[in-house]
Amino acid sequence: MEENIIKDGKTNIINDINNKICKILENNLISNLIIIFIGLIASAVITGTVLIFMNNKISRLLIDSEYFFSLLTPFFHLFYFFSLSLIFYINKNFNLKNILITFLSVIFIFIVDLSTSFFIRSVAIDNRDFFEQISIIKYIFNNIIFFIIIALSYNGFQVLNSKSISEFFTFSADILIFAGLIAGVVSTVFGIFAAIVIFSIKDIIGSLDDEIIIKLIVLSISFFTSLFPFLVYTVYRKIKTNISIYLSRILMPFSLLFIFILLLLLLMPDIRPYDNRVSFILYNIMLAVIVLNIFFVRIDYKSSIFTKALYIVLPIIAIIFDILVLTSSLYRLIEYGISPNKIVLVGTNLIMLGNLIFITFFNIKSILIIFKKTDNIPNIKEIIIGDTKSSLYIYVYAAWAFIVCFIIPIFYTFLANFY
Repeated sequence: MEENIIKDGKTNIINDINNKICKILENNLISNLIIIFIGLIASAVITGTVLIFMNNKISRLLIDSEYFFSLLTPFFHLFYFFSLSLIFYINKNFNLKNILITFLSVIFIFIVDLSTSFFIRSVAIDNRDFFEQISIIKYIFNNIIFFIIIALSYNGFQVLNSKSISEFFTFSADILIFAGLIAGVVSTVFGIFAAIVIFSIKDIIGSLDDEIIIKLIVLSISFFTSLFPFLVYTVYRKIKTNISIYLSRILMPFSLLFIFILLLLLLMPDIRPYDNRVSFILYNIMLAVIVLNIFFVRIDYKSSIFTKALYIVLPIIAIIFDILVLTSSLYRLIEYGISPNKIVLVGTNLIMLGNLIFITFFNIKSILIIFKKTDNIPNIKEIIIGDTKSSLYIYVYAAWAFIVCFIIPIFYTFLANFY
């Protein structure tokens, strides 16, 4: 009884703190300043990381530069993504419990990542190619884990709320599109301005090393590029758009076109993905782009008949294309031997194939439901194809990303030591 009273008391204290902070954050000026402040710190950390990479002397003081990427970069990378997840709490959804869950998730990923990096170092010393492959793979798939942590921060850790997860796809894509556009414009203006200034004071800076000037430009671009998502968010949360939905829908017919072109190229033996490495990479990139784009189409949002038809056809055609890419991955694995890259590609092809089948299942299910109601078939424009539940497949990607980042490297290390 006393324990329940104590728990209730603690819960009430936390709720009171949340409510008080929420009232403070209702002031847009205060919340925007906090978001910008968080962005400035995160951008400074990213810029510092870039500086360390560019300055060999600093990196050597910290740690052997060959292993700096795998040991310290995850910390800076995680810190930036954690900062991004924090901005979703700088509003009426402020919640100390969810912030703590986000923080613990980030710490857990960092500890596991660091442990894995130390574990594979013994093999990496004698096999630099292995180290580089693992580092690149971990960097790519870590982003999937970070993305899902941010998505859950966005929807308050409502794990099974597929609609809010779908909304996050739209939100994140819109932010990236606007941030990219602004970064492009600012970089162009900054480049022109920098060129004019350098030309005007070339006599003064003549004594400066060209390397220093290049570093200053690169660091400036890194700082502002990493800051733009925070700045864009302060505006976007007031005037939301759906530009990413329309762009992803525009990409669907082009995706079908490219699939047919790549399938026709199979008639030319010299450029088949089985033996041609460039073609193999191209086919894999195309498959990844198609599957990724489908997440952003948001078919639950108002769409035309043409868009609905494309959404039904594209996953089916993509399944055939995925099987082709999978067979080429398996062929190269058998023909050229086992490597981390090949193992990960085969697994990723299988995961994407499952995703396309999952989407197709919901598409067929929605069509069957419509035709079962023969007495009340809705207007074709009102027909809903698919289900937002297909977005829950991101957890399969999360599981696979965890395996790729933290289990496959250890497995491959044992395999390398064994042989």
